[in-house]
Amino acid sequence: ICILLSFIPQVNAAQSEDPFPNIPFKLFAGFINLNFSSDITLATVLTILFSLLNNTDILNLHAQAKHSVHEDEYSVTANGWIKALATAIQTHLDAQINSAEMEDTQLFHSYERPKNLGSSKISVISKKLSILNLDPYERKEENLQPLKPISTSEIEPVLLVGPARITCSTPEKACIGRVLHINTRQHDRTKVTLIKGIKIYENAQIVSGFCTKCEAIYYADHKSLATSSNSEASQRNPDVSPKDCMIFNKAKYIKIGKSIWADRLFTNMVVNSVYHFHASTAAYTEFWNYTFSKGDENEYSPISRQQIWKAFIHETTRQISVSMNKTLVMPDNLLIQQIAKEAYLKLGQEGIIGDALNHSCKECTHDYKATADHINNDDNAAVVGIDENRTVPILREDAENMEYANMHDNAMETDHVPEPKVKMIVVDGIVMGPNHCAYQNCSEKLANAKTEVFCLRHETPRFYCVETICAPCGVVIAWTKFAKSEGACQIVEFLEKIYPTQETRPSYVCIDKACVVLKFLINSHNWNIWKTSTRFVVDSFHYINHRVKDYLCRTYCNPGPLNGSAPNLVVVERDIEGNEHYKQAFNTQACEQLNAWLGGFQSILNRMAVDNFNWTLHAMLFIHTQRVIKNKKKNKINKCKHRQNNRQMRMELRKMELKLIDLIRLNVYECKNLLE
Repeated sequence: ICILLSFIPQVNAAQSEDPFPNIPFKLFAGFINLNFSSDITLATVLTILFSLLNNTDILNLHAQAKHSVHEDEYSVTANGWIKALATAIQTHLDAQINSAEMEDTQLFHSYERPKNLGSSKISVISKKLSILNLDPYERKEENLQPLKPISTSEIEPVLLVGPARITCSTPEKACIGRVLHINTRQHDRTKVTLIKGIKIYENAQIVSGFCTKCEAIYYADHKSLATSSNSEASQRNPDVSPKDCMIFNKAKYIKIGKSIWADRLFTNMVVNSVYHFHASTAAYTEFWNYTFSKGDENEYSPISRQQIWKAFIHETTRQISVSMNKTLVMPDNLLIQQIAKEAYLKLGQEGIIGDALNHSCKECTHDYKATADHINNDDNAAVVGIDENRTVPILREDAENMEYANMHDNAMETDHVPEPKVKMIVVDGIVMGPNHCAYQNCSEKLANAKTEVFCLRHETPRFYCVETICAPCGVVIAWTKFAKSEGACQIVEFLEKIYPTQETRPSYVCIDKACVVLKFLINSHNWNIWKTSTRFVVDSFHYINHRVKDYLCRTYCNPGPLNGSAPNLVVVERDIEGNEHYKQAFNTQACEQLNAWLGGFQSILNRMAVDNFNWTLHAMLFIHTQRVIKNKKKNKINKCKHRQNNRQMRMELRKMELKLIDLIRLNVYECKNLLE
């Protein structure tokens, strides 16, 4: 019998890998037929081969155990090392066999069936693997060298990056279902670097297809809608620019550089790193090049910061397009900053997170209550969770807004208006933003962000803050930038933009400066627009300071009054022991919690141009909202499963209890019979 893998070529000791075994296929097939069952599958053969080639350390230990050098040691062919490998292979194959409902006949001849082997099953397999003899002692080398990791570069696949669609999808009836013809001639095919996951493939080829009717060109990541202004497609539809392209939301590969493409796993890793680790593109570039790049530190790195940035923009664009069920169409061959601008204009919705606008869950929406639960505190400034067992601080004599002391209390109430559902939103800002022009009433973007030259006629300050609207459950509803300050006028304009009608407005708006907003609405005679639908409250953290120095805030902006004046802001819950306690109905710190996470991007976002800032922040908030909603649904499903399991457990316990009662009754009956 010829030894299967003893033909490994000699290698220099300085090499880090041994070449892939270079043996005739006839020799390999003969070995398989001779040692394994004729029913063995190709998958099993490849599993055995690559298991051996990827466990050279175990094979080195096995070889040394076969060739002991001390007199008190025994040389064992089927030793523990090869048996351990054989056991692992058998366990893996057994799992595949069980899942496919096949018989365990792949590794044994008809006279070696497992039922006849008994405990020697693994020993037989280990002997078969030993016959492969991937053994450094069998090599004809002057200096004995252990096996090195086996290189697989010789068996890497040839990769062509082309369109995933097989027919034309242009809406015209004449094009639907038309075959795509190859558009790239052989001598024009570009060779590029392709990144799949963490593996880099050199010399992948780019191919494209075209439709002979509409002349659309299909690439792996997009479709050019027309090739020239005189094309038939442009003549049929004059609104379509000859340079427009349609982005494929489910593309397998994305172009991130002039000669670099990447798969969606790579681009997803970029987005997840930015989202979870607050990593800049420069930081991720260094991480990738130091971790996965081939070659030493003096060689050119295959990935640049600009390419990582392109991967981020293209991936977030597709993720948001899929979520919004839209297909993004934009001019072809745009610069990456122009793509970010175009994506925000067409997908950004001016900062509104579409999935969150109509979001509703138990944490942010409650059933309406006309009357409060039993409350025994008469002070309207007492806050639930803070003042149950202490004296509420009194209002200072020099408190602000005392001129509103004569206002009728009912003018500020909304709880008397019956609604089927009570909803709250939380508003707050975080001081961050890109630079913009400082000239009066001018907030234009930079002319050159790198040299800090803004609007050429004016100076260069920064946007004051980013204002967000959140649901108490953490879902982000909308965001915007405030250029000069976080004033009451800007806040009211932002709210009116997101909630233009009375029917869409929430029952409560929680903001740390609600008393300032309330005063602005009263003085500007706009309170009548809001008072029938919405009440403004301060979050609990800021309220305990405001209530001693601001009459308006103390009287009307309590986020959880203990006197029962706002029954929909306070709920009664039971602890584990069944004791009742009061709790705020809504989480008024939702925006503060969001800002704590969002602050991790501050150093990155502050250095961006306006267009890049807008898209990056919108993408992060959009992805954050998607994941919060997904986790809410997952938790709801888990709770349902938990309740179902508890119900089944109670039913089982009840059955056991009934059986035990029947058994006791039977024993009592038998005892009575014995006594009689």
